[in-house]
This record gives sequence, structure tokens and C-alpha cells, in this order.
Amino acid sequence: MSLLTLVFTMLLSQQFARSAMDEMEKSNREKMKQVVKTSEFTLQKLRQFALRIYSDESIALWTNTDNNDYSPLALSKAATSVREFMSSEPFIHGIYLINFSIDQIYTSDSSIYTTQNFYDPIMLDYIKVQKTPYLQYVNHEVEGESFLALVVPAAGPNQNYHGFVAILFSKPLLNVNMLQISEEDQNKIYIEGKNKEFILGNTDPALTKELMEMDKSAAKQNGRWKSGNETWSIQTERLPIEGWNVYHLSPISLWQAKVAKIRTEIIGSSIILLLTLLLYLFWQSYRSLKPISDLAYQIQNKLGKKHPIVQTTKTNNEMSWIHSGFDSLVEKIEQLDLSLKSSKALVKDDFLRQWILNSKSSRPIKEFIRNQTQILRTGWFRMAVIRLESYGRFEEQFDFASRKSLRFALGNIMTEVLVNHGYAAETVDFGSDHIVALISSSTSEEDLGLVVGAMEDVKIQISRWLKLEVHAAVSSVLDVEENLQIIYTQLYELTLMGFINHEDRVFTSEDLERYERGKDSDLDEALLKQVIHSVQLKNDKALEGYLDHLTLHMQELSYEECKLQLTHIIYSIMKSFKNYKTFQGMKSIHTFLEQFATLGEVKSWLYQEMLQIIDQHRNKNASSRKDEVAAEMVEYVRNHLHNPMLSVDDIAAHVSMSVNYTRQIFKDHFHCSLSDYITNQRIEYAIKLLTTTDWTVADITEQSGFQTKSTFFSLFKRATGMTPNQYRLDKTQAEQ
Repeated sequence: MSLLTLVFTMLLSQQFARSAMDEMEKSNREKMKQVVKTSEFTLQKLRQFALRIYSDESIALWTNTDNNDYSPLALSKAATSVREFMSSEPFIHGIYLINFSIDQIYTSDSSIYTTQNFYDPIMLDYIKVQKTPYLQYVNHEVEGESFLALVVPAAGPNQNYHGFVAILFSKPLLNVNMLQISEEDQNKIYIEGKNKEFILGNTDPALTKELMEMDKSAAKQNGRWKSGNETWSIQTERLPIEGWNVYHLSPISLWQAKVAKIRTEIIGSSIILLLTLLLYLFWQSYRSLKPISDLAYQIQNKLGKKHPIVQTTKTNNEMSWIHSGFDSLVEKIEQLDLSLKSSKALVKDDFLRQWILNSKSSRPIKEFIRNQTQILRTGWFRMAVIRLESYGRFEEQFDFASRKSLRFALGNIMTEVLVNHGYAAETVDFGSDHIVALISSSTSEEDLGLVVGAMEDVKIQISRWLKLEVHAAVSSVLDVEENLQIIYTQLYELTLMGFINHEDRVFTSEDLERYERGKDSDLDEALLKQVIHSVQLKNDKALEGYLDHLTLHMQELSYEECKLQLTHIIYSIMKSFKNYKTFQGMKSIHTFLEQFATLGEVKSWLYQEMLQIIDQHRNKNASSRKDEVAAEMVEYVRNHLHNPMLSVDDIAAHVSMSVNYTRQIFKDHFHCSLSDYITNQRIEYAIKLLTTTDWTVADITEQSGFQTKSTFFSLFKRATGMTPNQYRLDKTQAEQ
């Protein structure tokens, strides 16, 4: 038996060695693909950023000026833009603004030179002789330091340009963030340019020189390359846009040493295990088995004499004691598991909501989403939003509880349809007229069309089963570091395009430009908000005055500009009060205005419409309305509990009421102030996290929405009589 065990161990170790080497090769191939993908994305992004710098209004004005229209103010504005671009892109080491017409060069360190005294004449020579028809990265050395340089525009003075922008990118930062190179990594990455020159990587000078001289075709064919005493496993890829070759080298000796070490440990562990087993069997043969009665006695003492098992089980039946005790234990574990699952579902919904609403997610949220959901299983995902059409009629038709149930059904249908299309998805309900979905995705070009098709199916199934019509929008592919708050806002605005242009399709991020309003309107937006606010307050006298002031300046506008501003006013009012019955988008409003002969007639009609809205709000059942408003307040507080800046003003704005009236309604329903309720909910949420997670008190303070740790400790101790750490320790000991 011992000999058989040793033979089996040797075979197992050899199989492990082969598998380990195969996995190493596979890991290197995957790493290579990821490096190429990241490099293409980063270099293209930096190229687009360079075009933004060159096309900046202030920079373009200075680089294209000549001696006749030269102005120091133009240089000041250009310098301000340069500083802003430098602060927004960490890869940039320096920026040169070059104007051959006035013989001046401005650098990002706020210095001005002429072409004769400029410290980087090599760059000037390159600009004068470059003939590339497109933007191309080049190696560039300045004062002994090497950079990756990009010049915009791509062609030199022979194309009649006299203004250029040269950007120097930091190679160390590109190595770390684009090539994902770390100091501990013994693998090497070497990027070779079109002229066999070294571009980027972490190879030392000696190894770089050998790589430049090596037989590339033989290395690609064999997958091996010998350098001195070291043999490297080599993977090669090509960056098609740049025309660069990327080489990934992994020292085989390092992997062989690790495999040999693990093989020795396996054999040694097997021998030790075998000896231990023999000793145990020898020792076990000289002792008697522990009586089962001892176990039954311990269970009896642990349960206590009053436990139902003690009263129903026969005293002398030891196996019955053990079976009953384990049945009781399993039942308690199942109850605890159900409780934990319920808590985890609530925590997951809250964390997904925080991830979307916050511009930057905290570490616990990212870790939770990676571990508890499949959204990031591919490393990339998309966001989708579905919005109910005619939400005002939806609110009138269903009460608060029914609306909540229907939104829950919307989320379930959305998840199920996406899963049927092969996507992992999580949905989030914001308690309003829309549902948000986070969908695991890929970066392939065909994937956007597939996701759009899946969302079209979502719309069809919702219409079929719930008899509700929705508008939908889908984002481009995202990563975990994206600012989801901006994406979420843009997607919600995209779903409104169905109302504006009456198109029934799934919108994408490419449609966003069509929706942005022009910048040439002189409409007083602040006064428009006062008009809407006066309707909310049911103040018809103030409404008439604000409306007169809002339309007074229109008498001096052209007919088309006047109609455009009136269309915007009507659309904003209808949107604010969710009244989409009268018109089907801005186009129908614009057409509707053609029936009026004068601006006064339009103003009179609009005033009567707003009076009807006021009357509708007055005629609603006050008690029923207050109940729904109170319920909406509670749900808004729960959904935004993590936000330390949550205030009564935010809640009042959400329910479209004044702050004082909001406070009064809440106090009448719940017999406590709204501020105290928010604090109590934060404490309860903190208690849930203390008892169901192992997070630090600092993380729990942040997730519970407390601004400072001292405030959290003070309020927590006032509510529970203990500090958070004492409370966690007390609950842990009680469960044991």
C-alpha cells in the first residue's frame, strides 16, 4: 500500500508539472491579448485627447495667430487651457505650443522660447521634416529622458501649417497603466517600433539590445528564445494601428523552479501523510472508541431540561438524542441561512444603487459586486435604462403599493429576458418611472447590436405581459472605474427622446448629440423654475406675474426663435407635472403653436392650462395624497441612505412640495421628525452591517451615510448604549 501511494504521488506530480507549464503558456497568451487590447484602447484614447487639445478654441487661436493680430491675452487663455489639459490626463508629461509664424514656443512649465533658444531643437526638426499623413507616436528624448511623443497636426510646414501642438507622454506611467508592468513581475514586455527601435517595456538595456538583434521569425515559430543562461517563453502580437510588434517574455527557469518546488512539497507531504496515517492507525488500535453516550450527554446538557427534544426523547436511547440534536442544529442553520439571504439581497440592491449614484465607488462596494454578482465576469459591462411611457397616467391608475409591485415585475422580466439572451444582469429600482440594469458584456463590435436586440425583446415582453409601454436606452461598453452617475443621467435623458421625436426604438449613446439643446437660447431658466414652483404652491397670482415676465422679452425675438422658446417652456412644464397626454413630443408642440395669431393668445392659453393643473391638484383626495407622499419619502430615504448629504430639502424636491409642508406631513404620519427618522435608519443600517459583515467600522460609517466617525460613534452610543465595536462583540458572543 505504501509503495502504491508513492508511485501514485510521483505520477500525480509529473502530471501537475505538465499542467502547470501548459497553464503558464495559456496565462501568458491571455496576458498578451489583454496588453494588446489595453494598449490599442489607451493609445487611441490619447490620440483623441491630443486632437481635443489641438482643437481647443484658446489653443487654436494662439497657434494660428500671426504678428499682425498677436495678443498677450490669447497666450494667457491658451496657457490656461494647457494647464487644464495637463491636470486632466496623468499620462502627459509636457505640452509644447509651437507657432512658427510669430517664432514662439510656449511650454507647459509656463516658459516661452524662440526657435533659436528652445531647449528641444530635435522636436522642431522632426516637425519640419515629418511627412506622416496621420497621427503617429514617435520616440523622443529630451535632456537624457525618453518619452513617447505625438505632434498635431500630422503633416509638417509643407502643408502650410504654422501652428503645432507637441505632447510628451510619460513612458513609466504607460508601462504601469497600459502594459500593466509591476516591479515584482519577472516577466518582460518589449514593444518594437517600425524601425526595430525600442518603444516601451521593462527590459534592461542588455536584454533590449539582444532582442533587437534576435531572429524574430525563429522565435515566433518555436515559442522559445535563449539569451545567455536563460531560456524565455515568448509570445508575439502586433499593434495594427501603430505597426508595432509586442513581445511578452517569461523566464522558463523561474516556472521550472516553482514547479520543482511544488513537486517536492507534494511528494514530501504524501510521505508525511503516509507516516502520520500509519502512526494514527497504530495508536488507534491501542485505545478504545469514545462512548456515544458522552456525545448524547453533552447534547442534553447543551439543550437544557426544558427543551422539547429533552421532553420527547427516551433517556436511554442515545442515538435518538444524537439524531434529534443534529436535526435541531440543521433547522437552526437553515433559519439563519434564510435570514442571511434576505439581508444579502437588501444589501446587494443598496450597493448597486450606490454604485450607480456615486461618482466614485468605495472599496467595499467594488469587492461586494465582484464577489456577489456576475456583472463583472467579463471585466466589462453595459448599463441600460427602461422608462415607463406616460408615467403621470401610470400614477393616476395605480396606487403606491401597486406601482411598486409593477416596477418589481418590470425588473424581473428585464432580468429573465436578458438571461435568455445569454447575459448576466442585475436590475435596480429607483422608486420612480424607470428601472436600471447592469449587464455583463464584451467589447466586440457585434455585442452592442445583440444587447440592443435583447432590450427590444424586453420591451416586447413587458408590453405583452404587463400591458405597459416603455422607452429604453443602452450605454456603450463600460469598466468598473467609469463614473456611472454621469452615464445613468445621460441614459435617462436618452429615454426621453421617444417623447421628443416620437421614435419607438432602443436608443444608444450615439443618439446623445441629437438630444442636446442648443446654446443660443436667451430664455431665463431661473424664471421658468419660478413659474413651475408657483404652480406647485397653487399660487395663481404669482403664476400670472412670473409668466408675464418670462414672456416679456419674446416680443423682440424673431418668430421662429419665439416658437422655439415657447416649445421649450411648454415641454418643461408638462415634464415637471408628468402631463404627457396633450402632446406627443416637441414636434407636436411646435406644430400646435401655429394655430395662434399672437404671443398674447399663446400666453393666455398656457396660463389657463396651468390653472387646470392647479385645480387638479386641489381636487385630489388630500388624505390619500398624503399617504402616498409619506410612503415616497420613506422609500427615497431608504434608497439614498448612504448619501451623507441627504437632506430634507432633497426629499421635499423629490415629492414636489415645500420643505415645511414636507416636514409636517411626515410628522403627522410617523410621529417623529424627518431628520430623526433619517438618523434612526442610518443606525439600523449600521447595526445590520455590524452583524452580517466583517467590514471595518470606518467602512460601515461611510456606507451608513455618516459624515464623520465621531458623529457615528456619538449617535450609535446614544441609541444602543454601546460603541459599534462593543455591540459587534456582544452580538458575536451571544450567537456563540
